[in-house]
Amino acid sequence: MITLVVIAPILTEIISGNTPPHALLRPSVSLFLIAAYSLPLLVIRELAVRRRLGIAGLLSLGLAYGILNEGLLAQTLLRAQGVPVRNFDHYLYAGGVNYSWAFVIVPWHALLAVVLPLTLLAWWYPACSQVTWLGRRTFAILGAFVLASVVFLVLVRKPHAQMRSFLVVMAVLVVASLILPRGRQTQIRKEGRGAAAFAFGIVLYLAFFLGPILLAAIHIPPVWYFFLIVAVFAAFGWLGRRLEFDVLPSAAIAALGVYFAASVFNLLGGVGHHSLEEVICGGLLSVVFLILPKVSPRGVAKAAGRSGLQNARTQTPARTS
Repeated sequence: MITLVVIAPILTEIISGNTPPHALLRPSVSLFLIAAYSLPLLVIRELAVRRRLGIAGLLSLGLAYGILNEGLLAQTLLRAQGVPVRNFDHYLYAGGVNYSWAFVIVPWHALLAVVLPLTLLAWWYPACSQVTWLGRRTFAILGAFVLASVVFLVLVRKPHAQMRSFLVVMAVLVVASLILPRGRQTQIRKEGRGAAAFAFGIVLYLAFFLGPILLAAIHIPPVWYFFLIVAVFAAFGWLGRRLEFDVLPSAAIAALGVYFAASVFNLLGGVGHHSLEEVICGGLLSVVFLILPKVSPRGVAKAAGRSGLQNARTQTPARTS
């Protein structure tokens, strides 16, 4: 649980360069990041384990969190201009919502703030990946706190119409996560396709994040913009399952490839902004994510061995004639 609380802000705010590392020394900033990133992720993780959600259900909760973060907290989804990436300024903006930016940043949060961190935690701590960390009462209290905070934001922040529409969409996504097909217990294989999975993560980040930026720069027609983004996302999902990058340890190594690419973006952004702190932070994180795939947790191999032994014991011996 401590690892989740610590990495949630790092794998989002720090890795993207949105929050400089030195800001973490301020208690007010650290507490806000824990409340905005760590607590929702903990609630999502507990709900996913209790309901045995599959990747589709987890992704649906991640999309709801992306709307919470960028729609209710940062409110970047409401900006016609001044979007964190300027290519999206005044592009596909209607009804007070920037849809071009929403189709990028909401899935970005779903992946980098929810799905991928939980994948890494399952890799690092396989023994408790399917075990609840909170008691029922604690989970109920924490879930109620997060829900009350969301409703409070909707009621007090303007523009009220957009805030309420975001709340409705979030509610639909949460309900959808509960009725989508449930997942199986975390799959673990002894051998992972390390280099290929890592490269897959890099290409995924480049295609899904850099691609829309380039499309927005040339202002392609809305139908083609939305179609291409959905098509790319679906294609990588299909390819990942085809190549078995959706099972551990390959899934975790692919996640590290995504974070490596994001760190390189941070480094390049630091060069462009003439920020030594961003350059150092992006460089160090890039090195860390390059090294981590080489450090395979022993628990993964042990868990894979136990899984294989259990499967062997439960198999019915073939009859001989």
